[in-house]
Amino acid sequence: MEALLQQQQYDEALQRMDDRLALIARLMQLAGQEPAQRSAAVALAGRLAIQEESMQALAASHHQAIFERLSQVDRANKAGQAYRVNSKEF
Repeated sequence: MEALLQQQQYDEALQRMDDRLALIARLMQLAGQEPAQRSAAVALAGRLAIQEESMQALAASHHQAIFERLSQVDRANKAGQAYRVNSKEF
């Protein structure tokens, strides 16, 4: 997922994150049905939760970078519009 985010393939990264969460949920369901596997599943789920927090932080940083780029584009568009309006006045 990190590679997808770095490559700015955001839709694919979101799909993989959703798939990952679904697999974690299914793992916990299976662990509930198999008491012998419960402790191993809980340990794995804990590690996955830590990774999930890391992925969410990485996704949030990319979200912020995209927002900043969009803001820059919006400011550039407004500056261009102001320039065109002002150039017509002269």
